[in-house]
Amino acid sequence: MKKNAKRALILFLVFLMSALPLVSCSETRPEPSQTTAVSPDSQTEEPVPETEITREKTPDTLPDDLDYGGETFTIYYSNGFNWTNLIEGGEELTGDVVCDTVIQSNQSVAERLNIDLTYYAENAGDWSTINTLVSNLIMANDDTYDVFLGEQYGLTQTAVKGYYRNVYELPYFDFDQPWWNVTFMENLQLTDDCRLFLTGDFNLTTLCQLFVQYYNKAIYANLFGDPDELYNTVLEGKWTIDRMSDLISASYIDLNGNGRLEPDDQLGYVAYKTFSSVDPFMYCADIPYTSRDADGKIVIDMNQERAVTLTEKVVNLFNQEGVYTEGTETFQTGGALFCNGLLKSAENFRDMTDDFGFLPSPKLDEEQEYYRNLVGDCNLFTVIPVTTPRAEMAGAVLEALNAQTYRTVTPAWYEVTLKCKYSRDLLSSDIIDLIHDSIYTSFLFAYSPMISQMGQVMRDLVTNNNTNYMSNVASKLKVANKSLERMYTELEKNMNP
Repeated sequence: MKKNAKRALILFLVFLMSALPLVSCSETRPEPSQTTAVSPDSQTEEPVPETEITREKTPDTLPDDLDYGGETFTIYYSNGFNWTNLIEGGEELTGDVVCDTVIQSNQSVAERLNIDLTYYAENAGDWSTINTLVSNLIMANDDTYDVFLGEQYGLTQTAVKGYYRNVYELPYFDFDQPWWNVTFMENLQLTDDCRLFLTGDFNLTTLCQLFVQYYNKAIYANLFGDPDELYNTVLEGKWTIDRMSDLISASYIDLNGNGRLEPDDQLGYVAYKTFSSVDPFMYCADIPYTSRDADGKIVIDMNQERAVTLTEKVVNLFNQEGVYTEGTETFQTGGALFCNGLLKSAENFRDMTDDFGFLPSPKLDEEQEYYRNLVGDCNLFTVIPVTTPRAEMAGAVLEALNAQTYRTVTPAWYEVTLKCKYSRDLLSSDIIDLIHDSIYTSFLFAYSPMISQMGQVMRDLVTNNNTNYMSNVASKLKVANKSLERMYTELEKNMNP
């Protein structure tokens, strides 16, 4: 079995075993507090201490005696896309597994640290406004809020302003723990010794905003045979852009015979425009696009032959016959083989008549070791503003929230809501675990608004059916490098006044 397949299956077992004590799709099972052994002589049951560390019982390294004396701790979060269920849960228990688990997680952290944990939902906050909203609060020296959660697209535009604490300077964070997305955070750092943006299990929007490829199993079965073949292709490491492109071409049927691509035809691939739908393909090939110099600063490094090859394949995929990029409704009504979407989009497909499956973004070729699945730029980052007088306390609270979310909330959302309600078979669960294990972002993508949109160069190439990657990059590189240089100058001024 391939390395990725083994990792996927192991992850599946770990997540499944950890989620079952919390809730099962078909029944509720109480978690045993101890196991029993029966002596062959006396037949008397003797308690055997439980020694295995399960997900729900994974320990953290916070001191046991932390007590903040009932002090209020307030988290401000951008809520233009209605994230309340995943952050606050609600005002009371309602029987909804995810919401109730979020409430209980927050209560557990509040009681453990003896704090009054409160939230403020900024309903006017979204990717286009959050940078201004947060900037206004900090520039006014407003210390009401101890932590901000805001969209990646907006907050990265404030990264060099000196608004946020470097979390490396604060106690209680333990980034060796499994609830932190370490590689993701490293790719967002402007320097090796400064981490401003946090993302871990508490930021469940990262999973929600993960790009995936959906496919219609009925169409696949009618045209190609067993639809589970695609799952096996993925687990064997053979799910590539060429394979996907071939299937798109072979599945298109001009149903009315008018010679024009229309939504009523049987389509090979549908997407919401060519803009954000192209982004996961630019980063699926594990091409870094940037490196770091001796001082740990980012260097734009886009002149790579693999990027040229990738561009040719992606431009061909999107511009071939059978691809429709004006909406995804056709997939929901059973009229398209593939559909580009976010992991959270699965909730839109629950009423589909046809069965559907999940796939990661394809590799460039079979020689590529890992799948890479890009997180969209509307996921929420966590930052600690310089205005809070409770920065050290923030370290303890965020470590505790991420740990408790990892133990209980993630299994509830991931196992119950996604796998059991949305996913329709066990193999889908294996694939979702593999996708989860390949969460990825790039500095170039995250900071694209600040560096001449270099992180989205493939959007223009696909839209214009242009494969001249090197020329497109060269036309923007000088401006992008100047912008990056200005970013570091401003960062140095504001972080070391």
